[in-house]
Amino acid sequence: MLIKKNKLTWSPSAAQTLVETLVATSIVTIALVGILSLALSTLSLGGQSADWISAVNLSREELEICQTIRASNWFNESQQWPFGLDTGSYVANYGDTTLTAATASNISTCNNCIVCFNPTTQGYSQADGSGSCGGLVLTTYRRLITIASGDDLGGVCANACEQKIQVTVQWTHTNQSHNFVLEKRFTNWR
Repeated sequence: MLIKKNKLTWSPSAAQTLVETLVATSIVTIALVGILSLALSTLSLGGQSADWISAVNLSREELEICQTIRASNWFNESQQWPFGLDTGSYVANYGDTTLTAATASNISTCNNCIVCFNPTTQGYSQADGSGSCGGLVLTTYRRLITIASGDDLGGVCANACEQKIQVTVQWTHTNQSHNFVLEKRFTNWR
């Protein structure tokens, strides 16, 4: 019996095929890493966008409460300017007819500035003075209404006829603190 030994022979085309395979694998790997990082950043930005939208809506709600208080007091002849919008730091819940004094003027240390979520009504409310949500879901949001005297229409009005309403919403997302501030000026047209 005769056994033939196969000799391994080196061929330039075999080495070229190996190099081509390594290059192709590297290109595919780099492309996949790029696609995955793009997908992850898209998911992260989507979460941040949702947070910003919630912050804008939470601040708009507080501003609408201030507008409602002003409007309801506007038609009451016994009420005087600033129609329930005195200078100071406040919080309010949807449907409130008066503002509640904030426990602190600094939003970070204000206990009743904490925003709670009610899963039953799908609505938001402020925490109590101790920072408790009373069975509601604690959120990462805080909101504060700050009312200050305005610049009286650039000096045109000398009797304190302008109030500057500033609503600040603060929240954290991925251990980063964010702030959104919405401002409106109310004037005494009476």
